Amino acid sequence: MKKNTILFGMAAIALTLGSCGSNASEASGADSVASADSSASTYTIDAAASNVVWFGTHAVGTGDHNGTINITEGSLSIAGGNITAGSFVIDMASIKCTDSLPAAYLTKLHGHFAAEDFFNTAKYATAKFEITACEVKAEGDNTHFISGNLTIKDSTKNISFPAKVTVGETVTATGKVVINRLDWGINYDKENMTLAEAAQKKLKNGVVSKDITLTINLTAKK
Repeated sequence: MKKNTILFGMAAIALTLGSCGSNASEASGADSVASADSSASTYTIDAAASNVVWFGTHAVGTGDHNGTINITEGSLSIAGGNITAGSFVIDMASIKCTDSLPAAYLTKLHGHFAAEDFFNTAKYATAKFEITACEVKAEGDNTHFISGNLTIKDSTKNISFPAKVTVGETVTATGKVVINRLDWGINYDKENMTLAEAAQKKLKNGVVSKDITLTINLTAKK
């Protein structure tokens, strides 16, 4: 029982979250990437001030977990006070859990993130987000609505979410989106599984929520 509890905890922390039902934004096929026009100014992403924050829970509601992933590079094109194009790269090998857990547990967990049946960071070291559209749309604290192609592993899907954007000498953008991990092949698949491994995969996919909450925090400078 203790072994299974630890296993489910590790699986849940690995970028899985939500409730038994899916609250994920509907992902669609990749769309055409937005191109900056000649009047746009280019702002470079400040990697030290930008990141992706993830939040996750068991589908059965037995706990929640938090962590971060580094953004390493990217740029935003600004014209008329609005984001017209842009992209950024996410370092999947930097994914970590920021919960207060024993050091030995975190070490095993971070190794689990990199494993072939999760993010396979040896083969897919980075993820990427490319803006396909950004429109001014005030809604609560949010000012814009952003759409873009999110590539994780070898899968690219288009997602949309509201964001708070400020434009000046520095551009900041913060947006939150819930995605379904299965759309990007994060589903515990493994070639040549034994029957026991296949049963374990099915069990984990039932216990661990399919949803992932990602908060994207960007700061870019001229």
